[in-house]
Amino acid sequence: MHATYTPISWTPELLELAHPKDRLRHEQLRSAGEVREVCDTLEDQLMELLVTRKPSLKQDPTALAGEVEAYIQGRDWEACGVWVWYPWRQAMVHVLGEEDFIELRTNRNRNRITQEEQNTLRQKTVGIVGLSVGSSYALALAMERSCGKLRLADFDTLQLSNMNRIRTGIFSLGMPKGVVTAREIAEIDPFFPVELHLNGFIEGETAAFMDGLDVVCDACDEVSAKARIRKEARKRGLPVIMETSDRGMLDVERYDQPDAIPPGYLHGRIDEEAMAQLLNAPGWEPAHLDLFVDLAQASERGVSSLQEVGQTLVGWPQLYSDVASGGAFAAQATRKILLGESMPDARLYLALDEQLSESVN
Repeated sequence: MHATYTPISWTPELLELAHPKDRLRHEQLRSAGEVREVCDTLEDQLMELLVTRKPSLKQDPTALAGEVEAYIQGRDWEACGVWVWYPWRQAMVHVLGEEDFIELRTNRNRNRITQEEQNTLRQKTVGIVGLSVGSSYALALAMERSCGKLRLADFDTLQLSNMNRIRTGIFSLGMPKGVVTAREIAEIDPFFPVELHLNGFIEGETAAFMDGLDVVCDACDEVSAKARIRKEARKRGLPVIMETSDRGMLDVERYDQPDAIPPGYLHGRIDEEAMAQLLNAPGWEPAHLDLFVDLAQASERGVSSLQEVGQTLVGWPQLYSDVASGGAFAAQATRKILLGESMPDARLYLALDEQLSESVN
């Protein structure tokens, strides 16, 4: 793990002032001058929560005030809800308690996602290997709470050239991509658990990463890691999601349904002999790339760009619009899988720009 980054680097501290220990911690942070920013909109959050539960209250301020009083039950206002301490921002934010916070934050999901489905998704864990395309996917899952926990693996740090597709600020430059993504999620939802593997998806930590997952996403660049993801996923009966951002290509591999898929890996494109070679491959070769991407189906600009990598380009080009939409499509596919809805073992091309460019009669 990166020496200067431990879970406290991306996990906010939750303080409930009804507990003496938490109240003391809250007072110590403030008296020591650690807290540079305070955001307290708890009253607004509470009124919004009560209106979502009973929409007629929106037109009846007196009744709403009565409901607020009933909720508070004479407690010290500061002791209601949770104070969230973000040490990396030196900011303290007052929010509803966990269950009420989650209820309100996901309220507008309904009824696209029912409460029963939301409860089911909360029990699921999704793993993501690689956090360029993967960061968009992670944020989409967290925004919808389309799972209950994320496990992220990436060894790389954020560089300025990454910021055409990773949504963050320049103050994150030089930080591990995992920490950047985990902080983004924590600032959206402090109750959403994120586990980081800052060494990446390395062989010695494969089991620790894969065990307990319900879906795993391949968003990494290393050919051996892509192979190992599938080898381990099939062993565990885990579905695999892969989004490439070229032509909106989305792969859904249903290793959780072995009787319904062809033998081998990646829809039968990779047999055991090829898998053995990929697992030990030191780097990419054209044949490897064709197995995963299918160059005959790749975009014209994508193929021409590949020929320039190492010459005029340092890497495969990606646009934020492609990465963002790809992350959203992958999140939708994941949600369907986790809810037991129909989602075949298939490769899909969802390129919106191609559909927009078609002539309209």
